[in-house]
Amino acid sequence: MIKVLAAIVVPPHLAVSGGARAGEELCAALADHCSITVANMMGDKVRVERAAGRLHRSPVTTWLPPVMPWSRLPARYSTLFYRSNLPRIVREGDFDLVHIHNPMPALEMQRVARACLARGVPYVVTTHGFNEVANGGQVYGFDPLRRTVWKRLVEAPVARVVRHADGIFALSPADFDIVRGMGFTGAELPVVTNGVSPPLAPAADDADELARLGIPAQRTPGQTACMFLANHTPNKGLPVLLEAFARLERPYLLIVAGDKRPEIDYASYIARCRPGQSIVVTGRLSGAAVGAVFRRSDLFVFPTLADTFPLVVLEAMAHGLPVLASRVGGIPHQVDARFGELVEPGDVEGLRAAVDRLAGDPARLAVMGRAAGRHAAVHYTWEKAATDALAAYERVLRSRSVARPAPAVRAHAGETAAS
Repeated sequence: MIKVLAAIVVPPHLAVSGGARAGEELCAALADHCSITVANMMGDKVRVERAAGRLHRSPVTTWLPPVMPWSRLPARYSTLFYRSNLPRIVREGDFDLVHIHNPMPALEMQRVARACLARGVPYVVTTHGFNEVANGGQVYGFDPLRRTVWKRLVEAPVARVVRHADGIFALSPADFDIVRGMGFTGAELPVVTNGVSPPLAPAADDADELARLGIPAQRTPGQTACMFLANHTPNKGLPVLLEAFARLERPYLLIVAGDKRPEIDYASYIARCRPGQSIVVTGRLSGAAVGAVFRRSDLFVFPTLADTFPLVVLEAMAHGLPVLASRVGGIPHQVDARFGELVEPGDVEGLRAAVDRLAGDPARLAVMGRAAGRHAAVHYTWEKAATDALAAYERVLRSRSVARPAPAVRAHAGETAAS
C-alpha cells in the first residue's frame, strides 16, 4: 500500500479554506486505498470526521518569524510568512510520496518541496489557488512595489515548486497553461477534480438556523432568494455583487455569507435596498447553517475575479441550485447552460442583467437547479477523485523508479536550495 503524506499548506489563522477542505476530503476518500498521513497547518478546523479512524495525522505546529511586530500588521502580510514543522515531518517520515495541497504561504510550500528533494521523496501538487497566484498582481490592484513583492514571495516560489514536481494534478484543463507557464515540463498533466459530498437531508431546525441569521424562513411571493458564500477577500468580487444588486429594481433577498472585511461598506448597500429588497450579511456560517441557507436559496451568485476550481460552486450545484458565476479559471468546466450562466469578471451591468433575467423565470430556475444536482452527483464525487489520484500516484512512482535515480535528485535539491 502506497504511503502518502498529504501536506496541506495554508495560513493557520484562516477559519475556512477551500483548498484545505478539498485536500481533507480527498484524503478521506483515499483512505481505503493508501496509507494516508495528513499534516494540516489549519489543525482540526476542516477535519473530515467520517475518515477519523482511517487516516493517520501528524500534528503541525506553526509560527511567525520573531523579527516583526506581527500583531500590529494586517493579516494579509503575515499570511506570506507563516512557517511550520511540515519540512521536518517530511525529513523524518517514511513516505513513498508527498502530496502538497494549496500554495499559500508560498515560501512554506517551497520549504516542503525542498525537504522532499533533499530526502529523495517524490512529490506532487494539486493546483488549488493557482489561478489566484498567477493573476493576483492584477486582481488585487497592486501598485508596482506590491506587484514586485507578490512576484518574489508568491509567484516565484510556487513556480520553483512546480518546476521540480514529479507530478501536477490539474483541477481542470484551465490550469494547463498556468502550470506550463510556471515551467513544468512533465509529459502528463492529469486532471483530478474536486468532488462534493452529497447534501444532507433537510433538517427539522432549518427555521431556527435561519432565524439566528436574520433570514426569513417563509418565502415572499415574487422574491428570488440569491446566495453568495466565500471569504470576502478582493478576488471574490463581492463589491461587484453588491453593486449589481443595488441596480436591480425587482424584489430579491440576497444572502451574503462568509467572513466579513472591514473595508467593505455593507451598510451602505443595505440602505440602498428598495421595497421588497433585502440584504442579509451573515458572517461565517456553521456547517448546519450552510445547508439551511443553500436550501433557502433559489440561485447561487459567485462573481469571483480569480478562482481555480471553487469547491463552493460544486456544493451549490449538489444542493440543487443553478449557478451564476464569472467566466474565470476552471468555472467554465463546472458550469454550462443546462444549469447556470457565466458573465465576464468585474462586469457589474452584465451580472445585474443576468440576475434580472434568471429571476424573471422561476420555472427555468427550478429546472436548472434539478439539472445541477444531477450533474454534481454523477460527475463530481470524491470517490472518482480518489480513483484518479491513486492512478496518478502509481504512474508517478513507476516513472520515478525508472527515470529519476537518487544522485540526480540530490543534485537537483542542491540547485533548488540555492535558487
